[in-house]
Amino acid sequence: MQEDKRFSDILYAVSQRTRTVLERLSPTVKANTSEIRMRLGLPLALTVGSETVFVRENGQTQFFLSPDLFKISKADLEDSFKRLCNNSVFAHENELKNGFIIMKNGSRAGVCGNIGENGAFRDISSVNIRIAREILGCANQIVRNYNNCGLLIAGPPGSGKTTVLRDLVRQLSNGNTGRLRRVAVIDSRCEISGSLFGQTVADLGANTDVLITEHKASGIEIALRTMFPDIIAFDEIGTESELKSVSDSFCAGVSIITTAHAGSITELKSRTVTNGLLKSGAIQQVAFLPNIHGGKITLFSTKELFCDAVV
Repeated sequence: MQEDKRFSDILYAVSQRTRTVLERLSPTVKANTSEIRMRLGLPLALTVGSETVFVRENGQTQFFLSPDLFKISKADLEDSFKRLCNNSVFAHENELKNGFIIMKNGSRAGVCGNIGENGAFRDISSVNIRIAREILGCANQIVRNYNNCGLLIAGPPGSGKTTVLRDLVRQLSNGNTGRLRRVAVIDSRCEISGSLFGQTVADLGANTDVLITEHKASGIEIALRTMFPDIIAFDEIGTESELKSVSDSFCAGVSIITTAHAGSITELKSRTVTNGLLKSGAIQQVAFLPNIHGGKITLFSTKELFCDAVV
């Protein structure tokens, strides 16, 4: 089972004691786990679907706290952190300044602890491994209704925005909407492509170029000038400079596909940057994702969003 392989592929990055427990999980739990959370002195927790479950030492899971749950020790966290860094914190210094480590298979580990003045982590208190997932076809509903225009994929945290974006890029790049489209992916955390040392792990299609940069605004400008894309795709628009770059791309005739965190349409419209994006003219469609992967995606035109009936 493919999802079991993705689960087993990330176990190199946890302590041996923790790994032994995780290997005892049932195939169903492994296949549906999207996050592994290790917190100092607290129970090992998983995100399964949209729910938090705790793990016992025998690999059984439960939704409630109890004294017999498997707890993460300081040694577990220190060992896991070393494994994540391949025993070289220095090699991951730039990533850690942003609070995460890119893993071998395109997954990502968020890190919390004491951040020193130089941005270095010490006294690690928690690690959250997010398992990169590919669900081929999860963007089918969007593809069927895509108008070859600017698109914003919105939804609450954990709703699968990056997973849907990844599949949408693949389908557009491969010509599933009628013609091949040149797509430039601006990947600030290697989360879309799963790139490591230039090798893209995720299937982003045969007509896609990937630019790895933590500065999305400059990345958009570089892609616009050098790759001549039909579409520029990236995750999570969040700053005024990114908004300006999006507007410049729109004026250059390039479509933008991006994502945004929002629990509702009202929330989406209330944020300065996303509201500006929706009013910029660069976005003509919004795909709003449900809380749980696989639910119905609701599509709106930008004009519809600003009708009082849509909240």
